[in-house]
Amino acid sequence: MSRDRNNLKNNLRNSNPDPLDEYLNRAEERSSIKEEEPELPKPKRNYLAIAVFLIVGFFLVRGVSNFSFNPFSSFFQTVSINQPSDDLLNRMNNRMVEMGYTGLSQDDLRDLRNKGVTATYISNIRALGFTDLTLDEAVSLAQADASSAFIAMMLELGYEPTVEDLVNLRGAGVTAFYTSNIHDLGYRDVSMEQLIRMQRIGVTTTLIETLQAENGADIPLEEIIRYRISNQ
Repeated sequence: MSRDRNNLKNNLRNSNPDPLDEYLNRAEERSSIKEEEPELPKPKRNYLAIAVFLIVGFFLVRGVSNFSFNPFSSFFQTVSINQPSDDLLNRMNNRMVEMGYTGLSQDDLRDLRNKGVTATYISNIRALGFTDLTLDEAVSLAQADASSAFIAMMLELGYEPTVEDLVNLRGAGVTAFYTSNIHDLGYRDVSMEQLIRMQRIGVTTTLIETLQAENGADIPLEEIIRYRISNQ
């Protein structure tokens, strides 16, 4: 009887599959299925970058289709636009000849214009009494920013400046407005040398008014200059 029970157990053990064998069999089957599946191509991320680059490039080309990529060409085009035309130079030369400035080439005329000297500028200066104005003097005045309006105002205020005086006044920063204010404060006899000195050391109309309030309206201008120098 006991032997029959043992045989029955052995038969049951043999009839039930081993769990480990069953797991390995299933794993083997999944592996074989994966091997049989066709491998799909992996998407390449570079495709997106290329597409974006092409789109941006397309719109950039459309936006700058009229732009020259030649830097030398662009430079010379700019220079040529800023240069006076031959017609303008010819008309300028005609006026210069009328005023006695002869023998000027177009390069000479261009150089004068580049330095701020035009036929109109010279004509205006000459009309103020500087009839013997040379081209070098005209260049000096223009470079010092001595306009015909400034010269006219200084003449109106009673000064008889030379070209050199005018260049020195403007070089120091003296304006007709500053000079007029000094006159209004009672110093109508202020010289051009004093104006230059006062402007250079920073004597303002406000300082003059303050010192006049403290010391009287008749305080000498030289005393104001000395005060400013000692308190710098």
